[in-house]
Amino acid sequence: ELKKNHGKEEQRARDLFYALWVPDLFMRRVKENAEWTLFCPNETVDLETGKGLMDVHGEEFEKLYTRLEAEGKGARKVKAQQLWFRVLESQMETGTPYMLYKDHANRKSNQQNLGTIKSSNLCTEIIEYTSPDEVAVCNLASIALPAFANREGR
Repeated sequence: ELKKNHGKEEQRARDLFYALWVPDLFMRRVKENAEWTLFCPNETVDLETGKGLMDVHGEEFEKLYTRLEAEGKGARKVKAQQLWFRVLESQMETGTPYMLYKDHANRKSNQQNLGTIKSSNLCTEIIEYTSPDEVAVCNLASIALPAFANREGR
């Protein structure tokens, strides 16, 4: 809603560019027209492992997510399809949010031995592992070759 092209300007944030990191479980719930539970990230840490929902993917994510749901730790529930259609409407109108599929990205990563990849760069073409001790940087640049070489190759 914040980026939509219509509505009062003071209720918009058109200069924010955000992304979604979508797990397979969400897409299954969209397909099944099931509910999706929204959590406060501070309430999703497993006290035994110290890992939260952002720290795990695949089967481990699904086990933790469904356990947290069963424990009633969710802030609220929404229909997954309704949420998905709102995302699609926003994409059609504004081109955002950018989306990447968390479980697929982690399954196909050549850095999966390091741990769960938690995000990508905003446009989603660079996916690198990060941690509290490891920072990944994506440097995109263009070089105007005529400024550095002439016809003789110098």
